[in-house]
Amino acid sequence: MSPDTAQLKRHQVLFLNRKSDLSLQVQLAAQLKGMIQSGQLGTGDPLPSSRELAAELKVSRNTVVYAYERLISEGYLSSRLRSRIYVSDTAPELRSAAQRRSSQQDIAPAVHVPRASYSAGPKPFRPCQPDVQRFPLALWNRLRGRALRTTNRSLLHYNSEAVLGFRPLRENLAMYLRDSRGVACEWWQIAITTGSQQALYLLAHLLLKPGDTVYMENPGYSGAVRAWKSAGASIEHLPIDQHGMVFPPLETSPVSLVYVTPSRQFPTGASLSLARRLSLANGAVSAQTWIVEDDYDSEFRYIAPPLPSMQSLDSGNRVIYVGTFSKLLFPSLRLGYAVLPKALVEPFTDLKTVAEDHGPMIDQATLAAFLDSGAFYSHIRRCRKNYAERQQVFLDAIQKGSLPLEFRYRDGGMNLTGFLPDTYDDLAWSARLKRAGLDVPALSQYAAGPTERGLVFGFTAFTPAQIRRGVDKLLGLKLDRPIPSSGSLRVAASGSLLAP
Repeated sequence: MSPDTAQLKRHQVLFLNRKSDLSLQVQLAAQLKGMIQSGQLGTGDPLPSSRELAAELKVSRNTVVYAYERLISEGYLSSRLRSRIYVSDTAPELRSAAQRRSSQQDIAPAVHVPRASYSAGPKPFRPCQPDVQRFPLALWNRLRGRALRTTNRSLLHYNSEAVLGFRPLRENLAMYLRDSRGVACEWWQIAITTGSQQALYLLAHLLLKPGDTVYMENPGYSGAVRAWKSAGASIEHLPIDQHGMVFPPLETSPVSLVYVTPSRQFPTGASLSLARRLSLANGAVSAQTWIVEDDYDSEFRYIAPPLPSMQSLDSGNRVIYVGTFSKLLFPSLRLGYAVLPKALVEPFTDLKTVAEDHGPMIDQATLAAFLDSGAFYSHIRRCRKNYAERQQVFLDAIQKGSLPLEFRYRDGGMNLTGFLPDTYDDLAWSARLKRAGLDVPALSQYAAGPTERGLVFGFTAFTPAQIRRGVDKLLGLKLDRPIPSSGSLRVAASGSLLAP
């Protein structure tokens, strides 16, 4: 045993727990830091070589090397040229800082910090959830590795010139949108964002000023409500019927922006009729009003090809087309996009630079290759077929019970809204289903003010067996019996649930 190792032994026995969740190098670094902070090791004291300490502790040399390097980077240890590791000259200052933090923690009240955990997946029947089990992860990883190899690590640098996204991705996406959705655009009009929510937020602060009026569907997407309100806009909630949003003539309305989900209204599922699409697009040109078309799941239409985008009817460059890959591929990808009218490309670029000078380039390059290889199209086709089958399983299972649910819109999408009679309290039923382990939001949860009652069911993320078990649990709750409104829950203007 070397003198330096013996010195450590005299001060404190180093013990590494091999059953701990913490790595051996983290444990070793923490114990050495504790000895320095407590004064057991003082400035200039030498430490044993990595080889000697590794042999003593019966661990790999790399474990000790990494622990030493960590403490050197934190300022507790220093390495002298052609010499060993010593306690750093800055250790007393670090020790004092640690003591001050410790005393402050003694004074401060204890705070419970929950243990970090990862999602186990959505519960039935949470809406708008893709089946990540069907995603070709092995292929994705191969394309990711290929993208890193072919770009020779350039994706690892800052890429401020790519503030609107990786160019090959924008080019491939432009081709897809032109072919499948009829979107009229060039690749340089596409801005890649970290999800469609970021696109909505940036558009709100680009196009709106405090006091401007925004037309929103009611019920509608609460994320859009938050985006417009963040810019100080005043929101006018418009009703939904079987032909989509009912709106007044834009030419005579003091409205700055219209937010609409025309292909499949969220959350009811109604589609905006062609007559209303044309009226809205033409009215926006006359009134110089912006339209944000959120096309969140139009790829999943089961009885006919996807409807053309409303942007394809826009003759005056007033429609901004927004989409997302979170529902098409997997949610944690966090990639969305906005197709911008030419006049908005430069100001949107300037604003996005404030939020971030570029997005996750490796994921964007992988997605570009996923599109280019044709795997994206194959995945969408498989999901469309699979989701259609699951929708039918859900409808067949739910029809076995005498439930007062009316499913009006079954042509596609990732969720089905079952409309209830007015005598039912959908918020109370949603709460009861939650207690039973089911995640089924109330339709009125998405509304500002009075609206139809209903429950919103998602089915795409769940296997047929899970769907049948969930429906059996639902039928066992006797939904055919109305729950009278008790006043225990109410709906805020934002669409969120509030306690009384």
